[in-house]
Amino acid sequence: MSLSLAQPPREEERKDLRVCIAGAGAIGITLGARIALGGYPVSMLARGKSLSAIKERGLRLVDMTGDHSPRVIAGEPADLPEADVIFLCPKSQDLPALAEASQRIIGPRTLIVPVVNGIPWWYFDGINTRFYGRDVKAVDPEGRLKQLLPSDRVIGAVTTITAERVAPGFACSVNPLRFVLGEIDHSISDRVEQLGAMLNASGITTRVTDKIRDSLWTKVIANLVSNPLSVVSGAVLRDIGGHPSLSQVTRALVNEVLPVAAAYGARVELDPEALLELPAGLGDIRTSMLQDFEKHMPLETAAICDAVIELAELRGLQMPMTKAIGILANYRSAQSREARPQPIFS
Repeated sequence: MSLSLAQPPREEERKDLRVCIAGAGAIGITLGARIALGGYPVSMLARGKSLSAIKERGLRLVDMTGDHSPRVIAGEPADLPEADVIFLCPKSQDLPALAEASQRIIGPRTLIVPVVNGIPWWYFDGINTRFYGRDVKAVDPEGRLKQLLPSDRVIGAVTTITAERVAPGFACSVNPLRFVLGEIDHSISDRVEQLGAMLNASGITTRVTDKIRDSLWTKVIANLVSNPLSVVSGAVLRDIGGHPSLSQVTRALVNEVLPVAAAYGARVELDPEALLELPAGLGDIRTSMLQDFEKHMPLETAAICDAVIELAELRGLQMPMTKAIGILANYRSAQSREARPQPIFS
């Protein structure tokens, strides 16, 4: 089915729309469950324990509307059909491997919606600027993502979904589910409106914008001021935004990153004070980066810190506090993974 209509698909059209969710982490589970609840057939690209759990029990999502257990198709790439739209939901450092694995599912007309944190590899594509076509070295050093995921079929996506995977195939979210979609050339197209209608029909409040980079920078700043600092401090979002000591660091980070966004013509959608208050308003939630740290997993600092610093330096701007917090977060992560207890086999 080609995505070309601006209105929500009729019931029979929903059955024909092939949606794939690649990645069964917290965001992937949340998206897959909600879209399935919206009446769309969903396939999940998963592996290992996640694949086994989804095949056996389906997805489970506990959100503000209840406890849901929709059934979906789950499999390896060779098991799944070519998709009309694929949502790529990995950690940013895992995107190249997931993009490779998804090639069997991505056809010549498949729309690609990457749901990742930080500055995306496509940032300099789509609109004619001084740096048009440049690779973002921190996230795509060899331009491989551009080869695997053609920019003309990429839809920019920003989500403020806060979810935690509590078990394979099972996620919880205690806050509203929100999405922003936009073409990376800043046009408004039928296909992006169709995607927005699909997500809205699935219970995910979605806005279509003609300035996706404005929304992107708002999310980038929210991640930059909270995620690495949470690893360094061990603090939940309430304290990152509200504790007297940590809020001083948060303010310094905001003051560093706002000029970078402005240098690229972005109009951040929240004022500085609102950006500072945002973490505190989300309550006792551990950031996704802190959750990864506690599980001894690699951190998304390349997309969330290094790529922003790369863009800053292209404009002659310096970010010493951001660099320092990123270095400390990476150090703690490396030490934690080296000290991780090894399994003992009898």
